[in-house]
Amino acid sequence: MESGNIATAAGFKAAYAEVFSDVDALAAGLDPESARRATGCPGWSVRDHVAHITDLESILVGRQRPVHTLPEGLPYIRNQPGEFMELGVDARRSVPLADLLAEYREVTAERLAQLDGLEDSQLDAMGRGFFGDSKVRSLLAIRVFDVWSHEQDMRRALGQPGGLDGVAAAHSRERMLMGAANRIQDRVAPPAGTAVVFDVTGSGGARRAIVFDGERGRSGMSVPDSPAATLRLDLPTLTVLACGRSDDPEARARVVVDGDQNLGRSVLADLAFTP
Repeated sequence: MESGNIATAAGFKAAYAEVFSDVDALAAGLDPESARRATGCPGWSVRDHVAHITDLESILVGRQRPVHTLPEGLPYIRNQPGEFMELGVDARRSVPLADLLAEYREVTAERLAQLDGLEDSQLDAMGRGFFGDSKVRSLLAIRVFDVWSHEQDMRRALGQPGGLDGVAAAHSRERMLMGAANRIQDRVAPPAGTAVVFDVTGSGGARRAIVFDGERGRSGMSVPDSPAATLRLDLPTLTVLACGRSDDPEARARVVVDGDQNLGRSVLADLAFTP
């Protein structure tokens, strides 16, 4: 799926199943030391990502969240959404690793079974989200990206690169470029007609242009012959920068910028769009 566009219920289900399986394989290989290894998400260990995925997917299948009170003064919690995400993680920090993995497998199996009957005609219906209702299509698009991005957090911490060639990775690449387009418009505000090319190389790569009209940026497959700037980077580097992760401080230095250096460096300086 080079385009990365998931337009059908079957595509969403395939992406979900793929990324759930990849996280399961990583989690199954954890021992107490590797499970507690710090990741690029402040305050979160490798096992905390498993807990986070388990928590959010358990909400979507209708399970009750644990009754839990967060400790005060966690320095990496900056807002209410952050508190919401932390609650389900912190509630599981004392759960034995084997029990956490068992819950993950139960919840993800239940979620896949829930989605098994999903039809294309239902994608534009309204469904339950975490902070209000949203279209089923939008919720699934966010969830596939979220799980994949946390899989990548785990992989970097464990030194196990991978998960770059599947449906979920291609979808996530396009979500990151779309988010980057909005971020660049807000923070850099390139003149109308400006085009910036992201040349994503290696596994899961693609060549995309973000074109700005003065009000918003749009990412697409049509690449102009003479863009204002071209940024050449691989998918893991794009992921670190677009998700604002802290565990790869050399990521920005790996990006090759051709064309307008000031524009290219301004884009790189503020690419992160996730909360």
